[in-house]
Amino acid sequence: MPHDTRILKHEEQIDQLKTKVPAWIRRLQRPVTPILIPRFGPLEGIRIVSTGIIIAQPYIGTKLAEFGAEVIHVERRGGDTFRSTAPLLTRGPRAHSCDEADVAKNKLSLGLDLKQAQGLELLMALWKISDVWMESSAPGTLERAGISNELALAVNPSLVIVRVSTYGQYGQADYLGRPGYDALAQAYGGMMSITGDPSGPPQRAKTYTGDYLTALTGWAATMMALWEVKKTGRGQVIDLAQFEAVAQTQGNCMPLYTGQGDTYGHTGNRAPGFQPYDTFQCQDGWVFIGALGGAIYARVPAFLGLDPDEYNYDACSRDAAAVNSPKGRELDRRLRAYCAQHTCLEVETTLNTAQIGCSRVCSTADQYADAHYQAREMTVPVLDRQSGVPIRVYGVVPKMSLTPGRVWRGAPAIGEDTTAILAKLLGLSDADIQKLYDAQVVHWTAPFTEPQVEAVNP
Repeated sequence: MPHDTRILKHEEQIDQLKTKVPAWIRRLQRPVTPILIPRFGPLEGIRIVSTGIIIAQPYIGTKLAEFGAEVIHVERRGGDTFRSTAPLLTRGPRAHSCDEADVAKNKLSLGLDLKQAQGLELLMALWKISDVWMESSAPGTLERAGISNELALAVNPSLVIVRVSTYGQYGQADYLGRPGYDALAQAYGGMMSITGDPSGPPQRAKTYTGDYLTALTGWAATMMALWEVKKTGRGQVIDLAQFEAVAQTQGNCMPLYTGQGDTYGHTGNRAPGFQPYDTFQCQDGWVFIGALGGAIYARVPAFLGLDPDEYNYDACSRDAAAVNSPKGRELDRRLRAYCAQHTCLEVETTLNTAQIGCSRVCSTADQYADAHYQAREMTVPVLDRQSGVPIRVYGVVPKMSLTPGRVWRGAPAIGEDTTAILAKLLGLSDADIQKLYDAQVVHWTAPFTEPQVEAVNP
């Protein structure tokens, strides 16, 4: 079966490119995997080389690394762009991005200049001994530097290649070279058009939701491609567009438009066609209350002391007209009045006792202190090795009974593992490694292995 020519454009060139692979790389034998990280998890034995930046592609590697894959993150001098993007950890000897402190956990960092010929050669060597290569440059950028899908598959025919971009590797030509970021994916992917208060402008999700949705899609795609390698031995190219990762989550928006001719617009937190499904203000903060469907809805008027026959589902929650009817508005008013007279914890506890879904709107401080978060090890203490600051990062998701994942190390210093990778994975001698440092093909930063300051919230 041939590859999709829109994604792998010149499959016929692969055999010819094999002749251009340096002899030492052709002779290179894959070392034991893993060799530089602990052995654990269901992905033990998989090695990944990552050359992308920001979150959308690197977080794919984070998820794989949480479950035992040996992930090598290639960084230019100065590190990934997000190494220096606010908000920063500034209490240690070196400032470091809080985003990167979480995204880079469990990874190895290789300081490598891919613009030099020797840098490209080292990348080819990593392809040879790895299962996956993932990157996130704008389409055409790497090809202009001589780095292509075809070359990677010439080096390793079983390699899975993940190409992450905002608009994809093919389509309308004028889209492909455009700058791309998380918020642009949210805008073009439709999410922003339905996010925000009706009285204000469209809003982006404040975390990098477009990036994280892309990464979670990419994690699944990578595992599917590795399964194909297991079956056939053939590697392939994954074209992962951020806007598509966002658009696929828009659910009923396209059926509503194409089947009914309607669109939502941005409606705030409130569901437009049933209730309750909204945020409600309490004495000391906010809760979200959700009662979706007739059976669960019936518990709400009973809880509020309203006549369940008079304030039934059809009268108050069946559709937008019911929600906005006098009875529908009265039910909403009663629920808001109840919440305003109680604390968030009181409302959350009482409504859940009544089997009505309710959660406090948790801040990071709430997450840190919450007993359920603690019981599920959803925050994990680590040392950020770039800044020297002890922090907590988010824990492993999902939980697995037989082969659990783990967080074994905080984010590495920029290029921290360069020497170990060159020596133990590629088999280079001390003299050869020193020449690469002297030529500034590779670089290294000494990590902090002990806390340099006290933890603020240990």
